[in-house]
Parts: sequence; C-alpha cells; structure tokens
Amino acid sequence: MTVLSVPLVLPARADFQTAQVDDILLDPVNIKAVMFTDGVTLVTVDAHVTNLGPSGLDTLSFRVDSLDANILSSTVNGTTTGSYVNTLDRYTEVVVSLPTTLETNESTWVHFGVRALDLQSGLVPGSDPTHLVSDFIFYIRPLSPVFNFTFTAVLPDGALLSEDSVVPLFPKTDSNYTDGNSLSFVWFTPTLYPGQERVFIVKYQLPNFDAASLGTSQFTVLAVLLLGMAGGAVLTVFGPRVYQRIRRIGKIRFVGVTTEEEDILEVLREKGGSCSQKVLYRESGMSQAKVSIILNNLEERGLVRRFREGRENIVHLMET
Repeated sequence: MTVLSVPLVLPARADFQTAQVDDILLDPVNIKAVMFTDGVTLVTVDAHVTNLGPSGLDTLSFRVDSLDANILSSTVNGTTTGSYVNTLDRYTEVVVSLPTTLETNESTWVHFGVRALDLQSGLVPGSDPTHLVSDFIFYIRPLSPVFNFTFTAVLPDGALLSEDSVVPLFPKTDSNYTDGNSLSFVWFTPTLYPGQERVFIVKYQLPNFDAASLGTSQFTVLAVLLLGMAGGAVLTVFGPRVYQRIRRIGKIRFVGVTTEEEDILEVLREKGGSCSQKVLYRESGMSQAKVSIILNNLEERGLVRRFREGRENIVHLMET
C-alpha cells in the first residue's frame, strides 16, 4: 500500500512521515471550510490526483491536524467509496480507499468531507458587548506539488468580519460572494511546492442578542442618559486637562507588554497588520536575535502568529 500524506489543517507544527509523496501530483485542489455558530466546521476537499510513481496506489491518506474530526463522506470519480479515520497523538489521518488501483500516470478525482470541532476559537464578547467574536485559522503545507489551489472560507449565517481586528482577513482575498445568509471569501494559489505553506486567517463577529435585548430596557436607557449627563459635566470641568495629558502621552500603549514588545506591535500596525520578519529587524532597529526573542514571547501569548512564505517568516498581528 502506498500512502500519500497531505497535511490540510495544521494549527500546530509537527514532523512529517510520508512515503513517495514526490510521486503524487495534485492539480487542481479545492478546499472549502463552512463555519457554524456552534463551533462546528465542515471541511470538504476535492482533488485531482495523478500517480507519477513507479507503482500503483490502492489508498490515499490525507492528514488533518484536528483531534476532533470525523469523516462524513468520500467518493472517487463520483462513486462512493470506503474511508476511515485514525486519530493519532497530534493529528487525524483520513484514509480513502480507491475502488481500483491507480496505476502509473493514471489520474482520479477524490472527494471527502470531515466535521471538525477544534478549528474555530470559542465565541467571546467583543469590545462592544452587542457582539461576540471568534476566529478561524487554516494551514496547508503540501508534501507533494499542488497546482491551482482554491480555498474558500464561509462564515456562519449572519456573521460579519470582526470590527475589533486590525486585519480580519489574511491574506488579501481574490474574491468574495454571499448567498444572502452568509459571507464567503476565496483565495487562489497557482502553485505550492513541498516546504511552502499558506495560512488563512478569518476573524468574525456575531450579534450578541442577550446583550442587545438587555440594552433596550428602560433601566439601561435611563442609565445611559445619566452617564451621558455626568460625563458631559466631567468633560466640561476636566476636559482641557485630560486633552493636554493625552497630547503629552503621544501614543496609545498596549496593555501588558514591554516597551520593546510595544515597538514591534506598532511596526506591525503601521504595516497593515503583517510584514516579514526582516522588515521588523530594519524598522525596529533591534538585532535579529532580540526581535526573535520578542516574537517568541508575543506568539506564546497569542498576540502574533508566524508562518513561512517561501524562504521568509511572515509575522501577522493577532491582537485586537
């Protein structure tokens, strides 16, 4: 049995152990992730697989870095086929059986769908209590050449891009559309080779109906009016003094970070939320070793995320 391992979702780095992956060509590949408000993500994969190796293939194995994934369906050339999952220590392996041996230079279409519960973060209150925020991060790191790769992310019904995030979508999308209920975002990548990777980050928000309904009560309206009146009085008396203080501060400080960490975060904001690690060296005036240490600390606290793009490290701002 020859096994093809294609890591589709990799929230954590891991070692790869595969066989003869260079003999497999994937062209095209279409992956679609549909998100739901209960945290469920349905991921469907459609791939045209060509066997360039010297021996036939009886199964294809796709690695998904989720520890809570179940396969829903699988087909080969449109015909339902057997499939199963192996849940291992750090990922889930989806194994699709081929109805007939895929001989050298032969091609076939493979489709499967999985239901995962750990690809989205939980919904939490945003800066405005009338909405809840969440995020979804999807990696692809192919172990064999991939051509014409399309990834589509579909937000839950009624969701909008997060207003709390500096960059709610990364990278820039190629297109988007809606069916009237949900927003969809599409990225296209012409080529991906082993060792390269792509990451897609989506931060979205949903209405917090509990907070919204509470805000319509008479008590809340009265409280807002009283606070507004009190705030107006305070600003009348102390406003000029507060304004002068703000001018002296010069800039807003990030909470819970050192001055050097703040400098790195400021550079990322100025660059639109992401840039290469080399740019951070240059713009901050710090040594490479110093910036690397700072990024390690920021990444551990979830403020930034690093990933490879070709030969460079790209740093993406995650804090809001």
